[in-house]
Amino acid sequence: MKKVKVKIEVFVPLGSCVCNFAPFMEKIGRVTSRFKDMTEVQMKSNKSSEASKYGIQDMGIVINEKITLSASFEEKELEDAISQEERSQQ
Repeated sequence: MKKVKVKIEVFVPLGSCVCNFAPFMEKIGRVTSRFKDMTEVQMKSNKSSEASKYGIQDMGIVINEKITLSASFEEKELEDAISQEERSQQ
């Protein structure tokens, strides 16, 4: 049976300089690299209709279309959200 991965949608200002969101992405990368076998990360524009649906205007993360974290998230928050979603899918 194929294991369902935790879906992580990362909303950033895609049209701007990467330097504007590089530290944000590095923080996400540090966490998701520890969970690489159980996560699927997708980058999306913060100007998309999906971003509006989640109330994201600047930068943010959505985990499994349920948990939303702001750009100022703590790494532990993302770790806990991934672990929680991983457990709920078993």
